[in-house]
Amino acid sequence: MVSRVVKSISRWWRSRTATKALLLAGVAAAGVYVVGDVVSGLLYKIDRPYSFKDQWISELTALGSSVRPLMVAVMTVHGLLVAAFAVGIWRAARQNRTLRWAGLVLLATAAAGLVIHPVFPMSSRWMEASFTDTMHGITSMVWGVVISVGVALASVAYRGWFRVYSIVTLVVLIGFAVASSMAIEGIEQNDTPWAGGFERISAYALMAWFVVLAVTVTRRSRSDATPEKHVTDVPQTRVQTREPSLAARS
Repeated sequence: MVSRVVKSISRWWRSRTATKALLLAGVAAAGVYVVGDVVSGLLYKIDRPYSFKDQWISELTALGSSVRPLMVAVMTVHGLLVAAFAVGIWRAARQNRTLRWAGLVLLATAAAGLVIHPVFPMSSRWMEASFTDTMHGITSMVWGVVISVGVALASVAYRGWFRVYSIVTLVVLIGFAVASSMAIEGIEQNDTPWAGGFERISAYALMAWFVVLAVTVTRRSRSDATPEKHVTDVPQTRVQTREPSLAARS
C-alpha cells in the first residue's frame, strides 16, 4: 500500500501537471504577498499609526511590531511559494539554459527571503537600532541585486513583448527601490515621505512580473510539449488489377 502511494506521488511529480502546479505557485506567491501586506498594515493601524505611503514593508516584520508574527508567517509562505515557482521554471525550461539559470536565481532569492525577515528584522522607529538592522540592510541589498539578475535572465530567455516588459519591470524595480532607500536618512526624525509608497510600487511590480512570468512559461512549455504532426501513412504502391482481355478469355 505504501509503495503504491510512493509510486503514485513519484509519477505525479514527474508529470507535466506537477510542473504546471509549481508554476502556478508564482501566482499564489504574488497574491499572498499583496494580501498579507494590506491586511498586516491595516491591523497595525489598530495598535499604532501606520502609513502605507511613508513606512516600509519591513516595518511590519520589525522588532516591536504588533503584527510581526502575522507578517513573518506571510513572508515565510511567500518564500516557500517562490521556491516552488523557481523549481517549476527550472523544470519547464528544458533546453533553455538562460531560463534554467533564472529559475536557480529565483530559488536563491526565495532562500534569502526566508532568512531576512525572521532572522534579521529591522527595529521599529521608536527603538534603538541594533545589529539586526545592519544585517537587514545588507541582506535586503543583496536580495535586490540577485532578484534583478533573475529578472534580467528571464528577459533574455524569451524574446518579444515579454523581454520588453521585463526590462521595464527591471527599471521600475531599481528606480523605485533606490528612491525608497533614500528616505532612510530621515528615519531618526520619523520623517520618511513616500518611503513606503515607492517601495510598494517596486514590490508590487515584481509581484505582477511573477504572475506574467508564470503564465508565459506555462504557455510556452505547453506549446513546446505539443507533438508535431508527422505524416505516418506511407503511400502504398498502387496495384492495378486488370481484368483479362476478351482475347485471353476466348
